[in-house]
Formats: sequence, structure tokens, C-alpha cells
Amino acid sequence: MRPRTMQAMLVALAALVVSFAGPGAANGQVLVIQERDLEFGMLTPGLQTTVAPTDLVRSAQLRIEGRGNYQVSFQLPAALTAPGGAQIPLTFGAGDGRVTIRQKITTFDPNDVVTFRVNPAEREAQINLGGRAQPAPGQRAGVYTATIVMMVVQTGT
Repeated sequence: MRPRTMQAMLVALAALVVSFAGPGAANGQVLVIQERDLEFGMLTPGLQTTVAPTDLVRSAQLRIEGRGNYQVSFQLPAALTAPGGAQIPLTFGAGDGRVTIRQKITTFDPNDVVTFRVNPAEREAQINLGGRAQPAPGQRAGVYTATIVMMVVQTGT
């Protein structure tokens, strides 16, 4: 009987937390809906995993329903962390953010503020976020998580 080799299993998730600021209750026709978190899934030690903002299963997704001008910014974590303190570095760069309003698609760097307008006929914007996780070759197995904070500000109607 030959011994089995064990492969380290790394599971990674970056939870998305949303905060919203609007011009006031009088215009209170805005709804911000978190649809899914950024999910890196099973990682292999030593291999970078990239999630594109176009990934329909693993990219973070948020929807803004309502018209007006918006500014969206992120507080991005530098790493995923396991309960014992082990970390997996994260990077976010140009093209990892995406805003879709009807058929118009704008890519952006989530390290910067993105601004856009939702016209009355368009009614909503969808925001997607991807990124990269780089586990070290000897990375410990475990569940790694991080929190991404997304701030949505309605700057006017």
C-alpha cells in the first residue's frame, strides 16, 4: 500500500461591507444592494490566483438603484488573514473595478475614487470588483478572510 500525499487546502474569501451616504431623506430613492463577496476559492500554495471583475461567480458585485451622481471608493485590505495570523498578500490594480450602466462599461482602479452618473432612464449601476491573491510556496492550509469596505456617496441628483 502506497502512502497518500496530502495537498494543503487554502480557502479565501474577501467579504464586502457597504456604507452609503446620500444627500438626505427627501431624495431617498436610492437602494444599495450587496449581491456577492469577492471569492478566491481554493488556492494553491505558490500560485497567484486572479479574479477578474467580469467573473460572474467569484467577483464582488454590488448594485445601486436610483438616479444621480455617485462617488465610489474602497478600503482595500493588503492581505487575507487566517485565525492563527497567517496571511496571503492581496493586490488590486487598474482594471480590477468595473461599473456597468445599461450597455456602458467603465473599468477603473479600485485604489482610486470612481465617479459616475445614473440617469433617470437607466435606473441602476452594477459595480464589480476583482483582485489577486498570492499565497507563498509554503503557505499553511486554512480559511483566510479579509474585509473590503466600499463607500458609496450620492453627490447629487
